[in-house]
Amino acid sequence: MKKTIYLILLLFCFSTISISCFEDIFGLEDEEEEISTTTNEKPGYDFSFTCAIGSKKTVPISAGTEKCQKAQEYFAKMYGCNEADYFNEANCKVCKDCG
Repeated sequence: MKKTIYLILLLFCFSTISISCFEDIFGLEDEEEEISTTTNEKPGYDFSFTCAIGSKKTVPISAGTEKCQKAQEYFAKMYGCNEADYFNEANCKVCKDCG
């Protein structure tokens, strides 16, 4: 009796794992429709800035809304100039403004 229960549990576990892996491999999960709500997206560009110590840097800013691009500029400048006191604020701006 214990062998039967053990085999049933083993079979159940194997089938559950197989189904989830099968869905991941072959993409059989329901795919959500992507609805584009950003109609005012601006193209990407290179953003140049100068740090307080005088070093000049240029980083690419990806396409997005103007608000998102400004957040990316702030993020790039804070991290590029190693302004550690503002890292959290820069992260929050990107999360909030870029989604």
